[in-house]
Amino acid sequence: MSRRVGLGPVFASEWRMASRRWHTYALRSLTVLLLLGLMTPVWYSWSEATTARRAEMNKVFYGWAAMIILGLVGLAAPAATAGAICQDKARGSLTLLFVTELSDAEIVLGKLAARLVPVLGMILCVAPVLVLGTVFGGVAPVALVEVLLVVLSCAVFGCSLALAMSVWGRKTHEVLMATYVFGILYLLAAPIYSGLQAMLPAAWQSSWLPSFWGVLRYNPIFLVLAATGGSPPIPVTLGTYATFLGMGLAASAGLVAVATWRVRAVVIRQLGRGPRAPRTGRLGLLARRAWPGPSLDRNPVLWRECRWRRPSRWGLAVWGIYVLLCVGFGGFAIAGMIHGDRWGRELGAGVNGLQAGAGLLLLSASAATSLAEERQRGGLDVLMATPLSTREIVWGKWRGAFRGVPPLLAPTLALAAALAAHTGRYWGVALLAALILAQGAAITSLGLALATWTPRMGHAAALTVGLYTTMSIAWVPLSLLLFGEGPGGGGHGVTAGSPPLGVGVYSSMLAGDCTPREFATQTLWTLFWTLAYGAAALGLLLATLGTFNRCLGRVDGPSNRDDAPTRSGRGE
Repeated sequence: MSRRVGLGPVFASEWRMASRRWHTYALRSLTVLLLLGLMTPVWYSWSEATTARRAEMNKVFYGWAAMIILGLVGLAAPAATAGAICQDKARGSLTLLFVTELSDAEIVLGKLAARLVPVLGMILCVAPVLVLGTVFGGVAPVALVEVLLVVLSCAVFGCSLALAMSVWGRKTHEVLMATYVFGILYLLAAPIYSGLQAMLPAAWQSSWLPSFWGVLRYNPIFLVLAATGGSPPIPVTLGTYATFLGMGLAASAGLVAVATWRVRAVVIRQLGRGPRAPRTGRLGLLARRAWPGPSLDRNPVLWRECRWRRPSRWGLAVWGIYVLLCVGFGGFAIAGMIHGDRWGRELGAGVNGLQAGAGLLLLSASAATSLAEERQRGGLDVLMATPLSTREIVWGKWRGAFRGVPPLLAPTLALAAALAAHTGRYWGVALLAALILAQGAAITSLGLALATWTPRMGHAAALTVGLYTTMSIAWVPLSLLLFGEGPGGGGHGVTAGSPPLGVGVYSSMLAGDCTPREFATQTLWTLFWTLAYGAAALGLLLATLGTFNRCLGRVDGPSNRDDAPTRSGRGE
């Protein structure tokens, strides 16, 4: 075998195909336009502001811009990489690569580099916007370097982690959710470590153990806030950011090495075993009896979706960690509220917003893959060849993906009820539940629509997660800039369109941290966003129904239904 220099033909082939797709360039352009759109109202308001006010406004803009870039790169990059290996395993193309003279390193590094280059291109495209922001004062030029080091480290590590998990995972959405759960655990490492350390006996605590601030020092959000003008209680220098980048690159190299070492053995073993049938234990049987599944005769697509989407060990582990985090932080906040402490209510409102936002993030990771994974495997072609109408197929897919939304209400509503016990506003808990259901319906419709319009599963998942991230983060500063943040402006009500902020703010008001007038105003805004998200969900679903046949090449006319068997005949 001749020696090859470079990443090999796998990278050349996949990168050549990726460079010809317009989605990558559109995503970069939209990100730059978003940042420039945030900057434009600031420019117009500078003509009447003093120099100190301009510097303060630019510092706020720079902080929000850096957080938007960190959120987009940290969440959208793994979404484009999660199916790098498991998607080829499902199609069977990975085994064909194993019989060639390509080495495992060329296969793994080629796939990683082909998905990492577009992410690096996005970082390079938004860097000039950040450079432009340093010209107007308030932010030191070195802050640009510090932010880019953090974003670059998160991009490389996120892609490497998703690729490594893709070696062992079988379903793309489970790999992506596992990657996000690992990221959530890393972001919450400091409070989790502090809580565990406080539970240890005094004899077990030692001076050589790191403190809370020592662990928080390498949190990417903390580093970005420190770089954009914050006042951290611990010293953060350029060396700290360089160390964070080195840690990310070292961890990425380790993950890639493990993936290269085990990819051939794991893939061959999984192919020999075949797909595993989901196990149903006693808890599963009790859950089925309490909440029976759909009927095969009445809705065969939904019945099939529920059977296919049964959680595997990966899915059970992901949702188990999510529930454990919600119970732990929520229980700690409720304990503070029982003692009558104000910090308990403040923490409860924050936890409620974060757990709702994290749950919807996990939903967005799987919303687009419900249709996209089956489209890549070829199972959708078989489904479209049946006498089922397009409406039945799309509606069954939508309901199958939406079934994951109602379980998200349990931890959020429990904590909201505890907050409302302080004021007796229990009816607001029902409105909060309606808001979360409407947001989940909109995310489900968005993922299904993008999976229909976009042939590549990685792009559909990345766009779904990217749009959810934009609505969660970028919507807040944009609303405050356009509608004002004073008492007479509507900016605070418009920001309730952000899923985590809207749930968190209304949960805080349920606890009584506002005047009656402010609570009434926020209630109206919450009702407005509930209806807006519901209308968006309906509009996207109707758009998917109208374009499904054209995008997937199906003819759904009356002739398909003439010879179709009856419902009773199909079940016999």
